[in-house]
Amino acid sequence: MHITNFKKLIKTDLREKALLIAEAGYDAIDIKKSVKRRISVKNGILEVKMHTEAGTVIVDLKDYKRVFVVGVGKGSALASMTLAKTLGKYLTKGIALDVSQPKLNPPAGGQKLKIFKGDHPLPSKQNIKATQEIIEIAGKLNEHDLLISFICGGGSALACSKECELTDSVLVIKELTKKGANISELNTVRKHLSDFKGGGLAKIAYPATVVSLIVSDVCGNDLSTVSSGPTVFDKTSKKDAENILKKYSLKPLSVSLVETPKDQKYFKKVQNILFVCNQDAALVMIEKSREFGFNSRIQSLALEGEAKCIFSPMINKIKNKEAIIAAGETTITFVKNGIGIMENGKAKIGKGGRNQEAVLGVVNNLRRSAPNSASFCVISFASDAYDHTESAGAIGDILTVQEANKLNLDIDEYLKTHSTFEFFEKTGDALYAQKTCFNVADLMLVIKD
Repeated sequence: MHITNFKKLIKTDLREKALLIAEAGYDAIDIKKSVKRRISVKNGILEVKMHTEAGTVIVDLKDYKRVFVVGVGKGSALASMTLAKTLGKYLTKGIALDVSQPKLNPPAGGQKLKIFKGDHPLPSKQNIKATQEIIEIAGKLNEHDLLISFICGGGSALACSKECELTDSVLVIKELTKKGANISELNTVRKHLSDFKGGGLAKIAYPATVVSLIVSDVCGNDLSTVSSGPTVFDKTSKKDAENILKKYSLKPLSVSLVETPKDQKYFKKVQNILFVCNQDAALVMIEKSREFGFNSRIQSLALEGEAKCIFSPMINKIKNKEAIIAAGETTITFVKNGIGIMENGKAKIGKGGRNQEAVLGVVNNLRRSAPNSASFCVISFASDAYDHTESAGAIGDILTVQEANKLNLDIDEYLKTHSTFEFFEKTGDALYAQKTCFNVADLMLVIKD
C-alpha cells in the first residue's frame, strides 16, 4: 500500500472505493515499478518503452565507449538506482540530485552511483555542490559517450550551479509564488538565471549522445518546462523572463538574467522522451473505478486554477454512480486584492498545501448545501506524497463536515488563513503516502454513489 493511513481513512464503503482508486493511481507511477516495466537491457540492447502507446526507443549500448546516468529532480535518485541495476556492467558512472537520499548498495549499482540530497523548494549551497559535480561529469563527455538522464519534477529548484543563481532563485521563487505566478512563468524566469536549465545540460554534454527520460509534473507536458528543461531547446528568451518579472512588479535588473543556448547543434544528438506523466495514473484510476461499477471520465489532465474552487465544476456536473478524475497543478493566492486575514500588518498564513486547500474548499461548500443529500466524496493528493506538508493531501465528504461541527471548527477561518493541514489533522482526514512515486503534479477524484 502506498497510502500509509489507508485503514484509518476508511469510514464508509464509498470512501474505501475512492481510496482504492487513489491507490491504483499511486501504483501506476511507482518509481521502481515504472523503471522495471519500461526499461530493459538484453545483449547490450537498451529498450525504453515511451509514455503510453508512443512506441519504444532502442539503443545499442555497444556503440558507446562509456555510459553515464544523471538524475535531477524528485524521484530521480531511486529511478537512477533502478536504472543502474538494469544497466549493470554497461554503466560507467552515475550521479543524481534529489530531495531524498535512498540507501545505495552494490547490487543496485551503488558502487558507480553517487546520490546528493538537495534542498527544495528553495535551493542551498548543497544544491550548488551537487549541480557542479553533474556539470563536471557532463562537461567531460565526448562523441563516443552516452548520457542517460532522468529529468523529474522539482529539478528547477534543486539544480543550482552558482552563488548568484542561488540568491536570485530564492528571491524569484518567494516573490513570484506569493503573487500567484504559474509554474510555466516560474520556470521561464529560472531558465534565464541558469547555465544548466533551458537546454544548458545538453550544451554542457555536447557532443555526447543524450537520451533524456522526462517525468512530467507540468500541465500539458511541455518537456521544456519540466525541471526547466535542462536537455530541451528553450523557445523562450531573456526578454520573456523580463516581461514576467515586470508583470508581477519585480525589477528585472534586480537579478542576473542570461540567454539560454540557441544553437541547434547542441540538440542534434539529444532525444527527449516523455517517460511518465499524470495520464499514466489517471488512466489506471479510470480503469479501477469502472471495476467498481462507476461511469468514469477524465475532466482534465491540465487542470489549473484557484485550489479552493477547483472541484466546483466537477461537483456541479457529477451524476449518480459516476467518478470524475482530474490532474494538474492548482494555485493558492495568499492575499488577493488586499483581502486576507491580517496580523501585525502582514498576511496570516497557516500550514497547508494546494491539495488540502482544494478538499477544504469542497467541505466548506458542502456544509452550506443540503448535507443529508450529499453522497459523494473527494480526494486530492500530491503524486510525490508531499503537499507542502508531511501530508500528501486529504479526503473530504459529509463525515468531514460532521466532524468539523462536532469539534466546533470554523472552516471559513481555516480557509482564509490557509491552515488546511491543521484542519484535516483535527478531523482525521489528512492522507499520508509513501514517497516512492514519481512527481506528476496532483491527482484529483470526485466519486458519487
